[in-house]
Amino acid sequence: GNGKFGGTPECFLFALAPALSIARSESRSGNHAYLNARNKHHLCGLGFGGQVGFFRLWLDSDFEDCYVLQSDATYGKAPLIPGEGLQTRFEASAIEVWACGGEEAREAQAELRRRADGVREQARKVDRAKMLENEFDKEMFFQNTFKASEGGEKASAS
Repeated sequence: GNGKFGGTPECFLFALAPALSIARSESRSGNHAYLNARNKHHLCGLGFGGQVGFFRLWLDSDFEDCYVLQSDATYGKAPLIPGEGLQTRFEASAIEVWACGGEEAREAQAELRRRADGVREQARKVDRAKMLENEFDKEMFFQNTFKASEGGEKASAS
């Protein structure tokens, strides 16, 4: 979560109480789910629908500032919590995360994680020989690195 929206038109919001209510996606905007836990220049928290600052459902990073809007441009009209007015604030007492993708989605997610781990591992390894392929790079980026060894070679040559 780095302050970006994700999700697909298959996403939906729902409420179980006081009555079953389902807000299905009515937009292809891509603003289905927002997550940011790292980027300090964007709102930190979990949001669904709408746009940054005006989410249909918002839970901030410490669950102190949570609200639901009656409607937004992403999800259809359906009451998620009882309340009058455009915005209803609430206190989150419990949060559940559900995954509904099945075994195929689980395998795809595992493959993506393996690839990401491989890329991360490859990025950790530095090929020092490639860094010194030409004289320009040596002089430009590592000029002070080799001065001591050059001085030692010159001293021993005389």
